[in-house]
Amino acid sequence: MKATLKEALPALIPEYPVEIAGHHLTLRFDTNINKTKKGVKLQFVMKDAPQDMQQIQQMANEIGTELQQKFGDAGLQLMYDVENPYKNVIGFLLPLPSLANYLIQNVIKGDSVQDSTPEEKPEPELPAQELPAQEEPLREWIKKMAGLK
Repeated sequence: MKATLKEALPALIPEYPVEIAGHHLTLRFDTNINKTKKGVKLQFVMKDAPQDMQQIQQMANEIGTELQQKFGDAGLQLMYDVENPYKNVIGFLLPLPSLANYLIQNVIKGDSVQDSTPEEKPEPELPAQELPAQEEPLREWIKKMAGLK
């Protein structure tokens, strides 16, 4: 397996120099090949990755805190990629449903299909005089069919 991300990726993957949480990194975008975690990967590539895993975790926490704030303000979810195989990368995942909802609501201006709480639609109100007239024949028919009348 490749030791670093640069050795493993083709040249067509977009990358940008960024400064985030006080760190100068290269941000690469890719898609996740894991079908259970569909989304867009944000890979923060370190030129000189620290050898101490605690330092890398501290950087990941700092970057994650800043990203959570920015993405949350935009109405997007972001997850830390705990299965990142590269030693020189701090990875995050923008889940596909979060990105899709953002695009529908902010770019296409449609209704979100992934609302967390579905809106209940009120039943149409019927005039009070119609209700007994509609229910009584049905009730009588049910009783008759059940052999109760």
